[in-house]
Amino acid sequence: MPAYFIMSSFGLFQNEKVLVHYKLAIEVKDKKYDAWPLISSYTAIDKNGDHRQLYYQAEGPGIEYLFQLAYGQYELRPSKENPFLDGGIHYTMDHPEYVREEKQYENASDYTELTHYYNQQEQVIYTYNPEAKLDKTYVRSIITAGMTRTTGNSSRAVKDDYINISKLFKDKLGVNVKVEVNENNKIVTLSMT
Repeated sequence: MPAYFIMSSFGLFQNEKVLVHYKLAIEVKDKKYDAWPLISSYTAIDKNGDHRQLYYQAEGPGIEYLFQLAYGQYELRPSKENPFLDGGIHYTMDHPEYVREEKQYENASDYTELTHYYNQQEQVIYTYNPEAKLDKTYVRSIITAGMTRTTGNSSRAVKDDYINISKLFKDKLGVNVKVEVNENNKIVTLSMT
């Protein structure tokens, strides 16, 4: 029984993996550009398969940059600094807020923080509620392999909710997200069409 708990804390029984040691890139016209400030440790993908899904931590910073990539709201900045990439991305600022938080009060002191996701027309396309039952259509609970959180005298595996960006973007924005993994170079390349 202890072996099961150890293996599950390393995410061995889940189909997804968090990209802790990878660089995220976006492919544009067969060239790869660093997608920073998207943070790979808040990003997960399916471990296997031809049509891997992309996930981003529901309460992690930077998810709005994925919307900007989907809508092409960026400028390419060619650079030779990193020999594995063709440059970086400069995200533009002339767009609506795609991610907005709202406090939903239950009484004067208790509230739940909802996260609303918007399309380019500023219509709500999805609302994430961390207190609600897991919406398995668009949300997965994923363990970050080997990471633990300590509370008081106990520690547990780091398990967070992740939004299935591939499904959300396809269903709600009409954008297909393709994920390509280069294990040797530690790059995960996204393309959005």
